[in-house]
Amino acid sequence: MPDNVLMIPSEFLRCAGPNCGVQKGSSDRWWVMWSSIGEYDVPEMHLSPWDERLALREGTIHVCGEGCAQKLQSQFMGNILQKRGRANGA
Repeated sequence: MPDNVLMIPSEFLRCAGPNCGVQKGSSDRWWVMWSSIGEYDVPEMHLSPWDERLALREGTIHVCGEGCAQKLQSQFMGNILQKRGRANGA
């Protein structure tokens, strides 16, 4: 990692899962998630094992485990379907 990258102390990292907010510890097996617009111009959700470089990227959310990742994935899917419904006049 380059020397000019600002490291965020783990006491400032909390899980983004709904109603969670667990603080990240040094030995926790966390994940990172982010969304983007994919190759076919549709929203995509990405999930990756914890990586310091990814964790520091803008738009990355920090997830404490499988349960919170699943809840966030469900929210993402619901938001996409809701947005499509509004676009189609539903």
